[in-house]
Amino acid sequence: SRILKYLGVRLALMILPIIALGGYSLTALFPVLGIVRWSKTGENATDYSLMNTLRGVVFLPTTREEKYKAKQAIDTIFVRLGDVLSALTVFLGTTVFVFSVAQFAWVNLVLVVFWLLVAIAIGRRYQALVAEKEQIPAQQEA
Repeated sequence: SRILKYLGVRLALMILPIIALGGYSLTALFPVLGIVRWSKTGENATDYSLMNTLRGVVFLPTTREEKYKAKQAIDTIFVRLGDVLSALTVFLGTTVFVFSVAQFAWVNLVLVVFWLLVAIAIGRRYQALVAEKEQIPAQQEA
């Protein structure tokens, strides 16, 4: 992908949370259907096109065993846990707290900030793993 080529993995990991941050900020300030529609369209398109690629790329500097164990855990535990927490948030927001569209957007803004921090941490770890892998061949040549 051109984004990976020009920005690198660390910055590419932050693109989707930044798009979501912008979309939910606009939705919180102007809670109209058009803004929700366009922001979710941009978020979903970026998720499909960029994040699917990045999910594979972040595992490139790992060992085969780490890759398969981590991918299985992510796909079976963390994705489903995220689905459950998302459903719980919507359920509580609609039945207990009776959030408006703008209030849901504010909740999502808090979650997106956390997501951005996780993306930064993953980017740093990826960069450290790549640097570590590059040092191993240099040490073997010496």
